[in-house]
Amino acid sequence: MTTSEWTRHLRPALAGLDVYDIEPMPAKARLAANELAEPWPMEVMQEIGKRVAQVELARYPDTSGRKLRALLAQRHGVEPDAVVIGCGSDEIIGFLLTALGGRPSEPSFLVVPTPTFQMYGHAARCRGIGVLEVPLTEELELDETLMHEALDVATGAALCFLARPNNPTSSLWDAAVIERLIARHPGTVFVLDEAYISYSPGASLWRAGLPDNVVYMSTLSKIGLAALRVGYCVAPPALRRPLNVVRNPYNVSATSQAIAELVLTKFENVQKTLLNRSMAARQKLVGILGQIPRAKVFPAAANFVVVRLDPAGEATRVAEALAQRGILVKDASALPRLAGCLRVGVGTNAELDLLAKALAEVVPGFPAAT
Repeated sequence: MTTSEWTRHLRPALAGLDVYDIEPMPAKARLAANELAEPWPMEVMQEIGKRVAQVELARYPDTSGRKLRALLAQRHGVEPDAVVIGCGSDEIIGFLLTALGGRPSEPSFLVVPTPTFQMYGHAARCRGIGVLEVPLTEELELDETLMHEALDVATGAALCFLARPNNPTSSLWDAAVIERLIARHPGTVFVLDEAYISYSPGASLWRAGLPDNVVYMSTLSKIGLAALRVGYCVAPPALRRPLNVVRNPYNVSATSQAIAELVLTKFENVQKTLLNRSMAARQKLVGILGQIPRAKVFPAAANFVVVRLDPAGEATRVAEALAQRGILVKDASALPRLAGCLRVGVGTNAELDLLAKALAEVVPGFPAAT
């Protein structure tokens, strides 16, 4: 079979990149995707159903989500024009990389700590933007010296994504370190990704009047609305128009906009209750994982916990054994700094009970449920 001539136009870098596509699996406990597992009450779901019934399916949504942007802007005390919404944070990441892609005479590059959210690097490489990865410390913190050095390479980095709390480590990086990075590198746009900040109350780096080289980014996906795929950023004045130029019109569906508006206005207290339950369940999860013999449980600031198992290969074995029992966790052992580690999402109390029961079956020395 001959190769079609047109394939010479394909971007060469794409051949070496993976496709992110996870086949859905039936499971008793889904603890691998960092979702808010607590279910919405039936009365909320019924109200959502009524609101969706009002959506005009034959009509396009608002081109830029004006009502939703106004609600998000109100939360942050900014004007609505400062807010850009996207199909999840992933699309916002794409907007930023496209807008700040540089010029032929001065190619842009991205600096990211590693390990961190994989879509930063993946989206950059898909666009032909170089990625400079800076390893975290052994304790999964930012290496300030190496970060400064990386940001100063050549003409300086165009972008630096900092996820706080970080995925996949659940680390809440030192705010003072981040502030120093931002101050010392005014030629770099820093993206503060606080997708998981609801699980660390009071720790947000958001404030009115952030430096003009800072973009604040967040999402509704981690606070009970993952199915909607709504992410957003608060951008400094000089970046707002470029982001909207590269943003496709109608990029967030009318259904997603309508449900998000309803929840953020009418059910905010319900959402807070679900988050509080999840944070209580996190403590339970930490206790469960701490019962694994010779395990190291890292501090958890997000809605998942990282645990290092001993000996080598144990994390992979345990993840596979749990999957056979319908308990899905993330084997993170192939990632930098996470050799031998599992990333376990905070589930409901019932799911965590199933996890404990399964661990008793697959981990020698794990106490049996009483």
